[in-house]
Amino acid sequence: CDERCDKAAAALSVGVGSLLDPKEVPGLAHFCEHMLFLGTKKYPQEDEYNEHLAKNGGASNAYTAESVTNYYFGVKPEALGSALDRFSQFFVSPLFTESATERELKAVDSEHSKNLQQDGWRQSQLMRDAVSPDHPLNHFMTGNSETLRDIPAKQGIDVRTALLDFHTQYYSANLMKLTLVGRETPGELLDMARSYFSAVPNRSATVPSDAEIGRGVEPFPPERLGRVVHVVPVSDIRSASFQ
Repeated sequence: CDERCDKAAAALSVGVGSLLDPKEVPGLAHFCEHMLFLGTKKYPQEDEYNEHLAKNGGASNAYTAESVTNYYFGVKPEALGSALDRFSQFFVSPLFTESATERELKAVDSEHSKNLQQDGWRQSQLMRDAVSPDHPLNHFMTGNSETLRDIPAKQGIDVRTALLDFHTQYYSANLMKLTLVGRETPGELLDMARSYFSAVPNRSATVPSDAEIGRGVEPFPPERLGRVVHVVPVSDIRSASFQ
């Protein structure tokens, strides 16, 4: 027992990211990350999780990268168990309600609009655009209303169904790693992990890695190397990058 611990915390990473977005729905992994915060079967109220954390001196966040999605929170030590009870349901029974799907799409679209004015995001997208068009790394990872609503609708794709399918396919216990910090002993923390997360389904999901990701396609074949790229920044900055 560590009485010096003044903040309990948890982080769960899922070994799937935007590289596994369906080609028809760019940004789906990121959209899925957003949607998990908006109600579960056990806690259907959309703001239940964040409200509970706020009442107990805590906060949460998440991010989607190319090959991993990470969810995390901090909270006062006494509330770790109740926070884990709510948090674990993200990975057991999220609702993905139709009303929340449409509403949260606006949040993703707003995030994309903000990123357009940030040089780091612009340069990251430029790098992805420089990748061979047939490699999964050449993609749009955050998504917006066009890729997550307008274009799928024209193709007859229901994005909510795509979200459910993505979660079912990849949000499997064998692709997840969980870290807990609290006042409890390591054994007690392990018991909490078992208690709250044993219901997460293990579907023995598989994801490609290393060279398998490109399915035989090189991300940067020789003809795409040796380029000089000049970027006009939004901010007044000076930098050089060698890759």
